[in-house]
Parts: sequence; C-alpha cells; structure tokens
Amino acid sequence: MTNIIQIPVEEYKAMKEEIALLKDTSLLSKMNRLVELLYEEKYGLYLGNDTTDLIESSIRSSWK
Repeated sequence: MTNIIQIPVEEYKAMKEEIALLKDTSLLSKMNRLVELLYEEKYGLYLGNDTTDLIESSIRSSWK
C-alpha cells in the first residue's frame, strides 16, 4: 500500500530547492565558515573544534 500526501505545487518546488541546497556540501562548508568568521568578529572568540578550554573553564566556574 502506498501512502499519498498532497501539497501545493509551490510548496513542492520550494522543498525540492531546499533539498538541492542541503545536498550541496560545498555550499554548507562555506556557510559554516561564514558563521565562524561572523562569530569571531562579533565576540572576538574562535572556538573551532577544540573545546577543552571551555570544559575546564566550566568546571572551574561551577566549582567556585
């Protein structure tokens, strides 16, 4: 048995475009880098993948 869902054509087209954008890994990499740069510019911080300092800081502040 096949389930059928009916949606408006415009919504279907928008969903297809969203899926195509999400499949574009090059675009996602660029967007992630842009977010990192904007975050660094706004807050003067760079987190990257190294969060060990954040863990230590969190433990120290909680301990106090």
